[in-house]
Order: sequence, then structure tokens, then C-alpha cells
Amino acid sequence: MTAPAPRRQLFAQTAVLVCTATAMSLAGCTSPTGSLPALAEMEAAPYQVAAGDKIHIAIQELQDASGDYVVEETGTISMPYVKTMPVAGLSYREIEQGIARRLLSQGILVGQPVVNVRPIELRPFYVTGEVNRPGEFPYRHGMTVLAALSAAGGYTYRASTGKVSITRSVDGRDIIAKATETTPIQPGDRIQVFERWF
Repeated sequence: MTAPAPRRQLFAQTAVLVCTATAMSLAGCTSPTGSLPALAEMEAAPYQVAAGDKIHIAIQELQDASGDYVVEETGTISMPYVKTMPVAGLSYREIEQGIARRLLSQGILVGQPVVNVRPIELRPFYVTGEVNRPGEFPYRHGMTVLAALSAAGGYTYRASTGKVSITRSVDGRDIIAKATETTPIQPGDRIQVFERWF
């Protein structure tokens, strides 16, 4: 017996809705990074120093103030002449300018001080999710997501190899973005590899 036309139409509409919902559900499961922004949006700003970073500061006219300094939990460094100075959230260039301003304002140096700041040992990065050895790892300059995953023992058999996200602190705010194996990472990044569903 054939169903009346209104009932057939209702069945057809219901089938379409079920198929659409299923497709959306599958897309959500297989593409956990699909809605995330590209990491390029976070790469424009220079690296910002944070607590735990070890930096080298060289002041041409003040050799006794030059040396290696660890950024304390308070986000500051303590050094001769300059005393305690907040540096967390600043780029290397901004730290150089801040030290130069202090030396000039305190009359310690006359003329433009030559200050150079460079990294020595930066914060570790973290890898979680579907890798063989999740955890904390030392950062090396120029590392990519692929190098980070290699340090973590590579993908597990459950990993969705194309689905990787990075959580990065930018201006004191955590931003999550999708990444590829060639994406450069920064100290403190939290890399997550998602599980495949099918």
C-alpha cells in the first residue's frame, strides 16, 4: 500500500534532515581542526619573553652588567644598574629599548647605549593526544611541528595525522589554531594530535 502524498513528503524531508545531521556529525568527528583559524594569524608578532626563559644581555659600555639572566616567575629580571625590570610579554627589541632608556634616565650612560638581547634557553613545548610519548620537551630554535612530534615518539596508530592544533599564549591570551607538520613552533606551545574516528 502506497503512503498518502503528504506522508511520503514528510518521510522524504525527515530522511534529508537525518542525512544532513549525520554528515555534519561525521564532519565534526573527522575534522576537529576544521573551524580553527590558520596559525599564520598568530605568527606576525615577534616572540614575547615569558617566565622561565633564559636570555643573554650584552651592554657594550657596561661589561660587568652583561650576562645571562633568567626571567623570574614575576616576569622580571634583576641586573646591575637597571635593578629589577619587567620583561615578560616584551620582544627582545623592546627589552633592549627599555634597558637603554633606564640607563639614560638614571644618568649611568651618556649617548645612545648599545644593548643586545638574545635567547639562551627558552621555555619547553608540550605535545598531547595521539603520540607515543606525550609530555614536555626542550625547545630548539627553528623547530617545526614535525620535529616536535618526532620528539614525542611520532603518531600512534589512532592518530589523525592531518589534524593537529597549537595553543599559544599571545598577549596573555590563549589562542588555538590549526597547524601542519611544517608549521614553526614557539616556546611554550601546546601541540595536540587528534584521534581519527574511522
